[in-house]
Amino acid sequence: MNIRTPLGQVAFLLLFSCIVGFGSNLVRSDKIPWIAAALSTADSIDTAVESNSPVLVAISIEQAKKLFDDDVLFIDARDEGYYTLGHIDGAMKNAFLMELIFSIEERQNKAMPLVVYCGDPGCGDSEDLAYNLQDSGFTKLYVFKGGWVEWSAAGYPSGTGE
Repeated sequence: MNIRTPLGQVAFLLLFSCIVGFGSNLVRSDKIPWIAAALSTADSIDTAVESNSPVLVAISIEQAKKLFDDDVLFIDARDEGYYTLGHIDGAMKNAFLMELIFSIEERQNKAMPLVVYCGDPGCGDSEDLAYNLQDSGFTKLYVFKGGWVEWSAAGYPSGTGE
């Protein structure tokens, strides 16, 4: 490919940009990881809820049920259609991020715990939403990886509709 053509120039600039970007990441003291680290699993939620340090961990169905019984707010990360078909009782449905943040802040402050869940263990929407909420200042975030599938299979309280 001739570098003097517009397509050649674009290819050269893309290649040069990638080399500079990857190269600068290699020499940084605070490198950006190539693959995101897996979310750690909470051993105990009692100490995490009461501590002042930020929390973002995955939880089991038993831990999710305990938080549910303690009236912790649940956020359904799935699309509205799935939420309408069935969701954890009292859970807020996902919306545009800013709208969701305002809705949460109407009910509680950013230092109070939140449980975010999705459809099943393979769904990554709950983790994505939890990271977005963390970036927005929320400090106690629990990701229930079993999600709606595990919750409904256990026969725990659920709702349908809006």
